[in-house]
Amino acid sequence: MENLAYPPTKNPELHLIYTFNQLPAPNTEELQHCFDNNTPTQPPAHIDWKQKDAHRLIGKAAWAGHEIHIAGLPIPLPREMVDQTVMVSPWQGQIKAAMRQHQAHISLVYLRGSANPIEKMVALYTLACAFANEDLLGIINANAWTAHPPADFLSPHNIANYRHHIPYNLWFGYVRFFTDAPGYWLVTKGHHIFDVPDLAYRVQPDENPDAAIQVFINIFHYLLEQDVFVTAGDTFEISSTGEKFLFTEVTELEDMLMGPSGTLVLQKLSPYS
Repeated sequence: MENLAYPPTKNPELHLIYTFNQLPAPNTEELQHCFDNNTPTQPPAHIDWKQKDAHRLIGKAAWAGHEIHIAGLPIPLPREMVDQTVMVSPWQGQIKAAMRQHQAHISLVYLRGSANPIEKMVALYTLACAFANEDLLGIINANAWTAHPPADFLSPHNIANYRHHIPYNLWFGYVRFFTDAPGYWLVTKGHHIFDVPDLAYRVQPDENPDAAIQVFINIFHYLLEQDVFVTAGDTFEISSTGEKFLFTEVTELEDMLMGPSGTLVLQKLSPYS
């Protein structure tokens, strides 16, 4: 892949993409429907619109201490961003092709409110729910180099569950980078939003990448829940399998592998190490 076209930000953000060049603007009832499962005791959400017409949406949503910036245009997102997210996502080709052909987008950027990154993401998805309609093709997360179709991922019930069960396949990218050597690098993207280093592993031709992704998830969950700081030279053991890994530094493809909060390479150790 080429050099990173859209450097990750520290604030989480989502880009909603639509079939036609029309911008939906939710009414009060649509807003409250999406918020009921997440903040039922809070006053109704409010959007302060600076511009709200067929050509542009500019506003700020506020509720329960959250503030999220809204910006929509009846044009596609830059092709480089689509290539970096939609085209490396794990969905079927026809889903990615449809997302690639979108004609309008609305960007939601978390401004302030909670210090908890999970609550920030839940807030973004809650607001995204209010902008969902039959023309919504997908949700792009540039920080994580990934995208996904709406499906039922924007239902208020599922969004509320994200507090207890992080949707790893939605919030993080698992991106492959190939070199001349056998196999490829598998790298996480988006961990920095949670102040956790990204992880990289060299997948060999006979290895199952799903196993490496599960290791990524186990390590991320441990580092987040235990608030543990790790660095090159530390080791990690998967208790359920007994597998041991050594954290090492990135020594190649730094522009691609290195995340905003750093990236650690996983080296599998022998059982007797």
